[in-house]
Amino acid sequence: MTTEESRKKQTEAAELDTLRAEIDRLDQELVERIHARSKVAMAIGEVKKRYSDSPVFLRPGREASMLRRAAEKHGDHPFPASSLLRIWREIIPAVTSLEGNLSLAIEEDEAAVAREHAQVHYAVSLERQHFPDRDAVARAVLSGEFTLGIIRADINDPAWWRQITTPDASGRRLHVILQLPFIDGPVGGIPRDKAWVLAAFEPEASGADISRVLVTTDAGLEIHEISGDDSVVPSWAAAQGYAPEQVHVLGFYPEAVQLKA
Repeated sequence: MTTEESRKKQTEAAELDTLRAEIDRLDQELVERIHARSKVAMAIGEVKKRYSDSPVFLRPGREASMLRRAAEKHGDHPFPASSLLRIWREIIPAVTSLEGNLSLAIEEDEAAVAREHAQVHYAVSLERQHFPDRDAVARAVLSGEFTLGIIRADINDPAWWRQITTPDASGRRLHVILQLPFIDGPVGGIPRDKAWVLAAFEPEASGADISRVLVTTDAGLEIHEISGDDSVVPSWAAAQGYAPEQVHVLGFYPEAVQLKA
């Protein structure tokens, strides 16, 4: 090795050491920020418990807004937007679980659609259990044993939807709160078949939502989807000529984040 080559090698090593030291500093800062975020989440949980006997810790509408803001802030940065949002999807449920219990009841099927969506969209640290069919998932969530239920979306059975979203003797019912995948675009590892997320608490508006309603007609039961949260349903029903008692809201869910190809 010549003297010039040795000098270049030393200069390269010095520059790389400086940059790697900066990466180490940023990594440490990331850990500290996550710890700080977790501490705030636990404080939020304590406030909710103090003022409510049955607090709701999960806020799907707020989560959707947070992910949209992150995608917008990210812009055209060369770091893959799908990877950034995947990091957020790991952080948000994990931190939310520090506020209060967060668990998943997952429908098991041959294609493993619900299982794969649960792996992609929810933190690996969350408690989860697989059930043989959608009825078992619905019972597990309605009983309060699990916070969320994830089922395949290819359910063209209006009567089943009516059954699980009609209040029981205690007033509890299930709501559609999310459709998966929530991140739409060139993302690897996400099943293209869709899944529904069910909860025993009401969904939350995110600012860009889709309502899912069941309508009783002379021909039978029909499922419709409407742009907007459930506040738009009465005007939609009136415009369609439906009486209020004909329309039953199954829930509403945030529109997916659209990533650029």
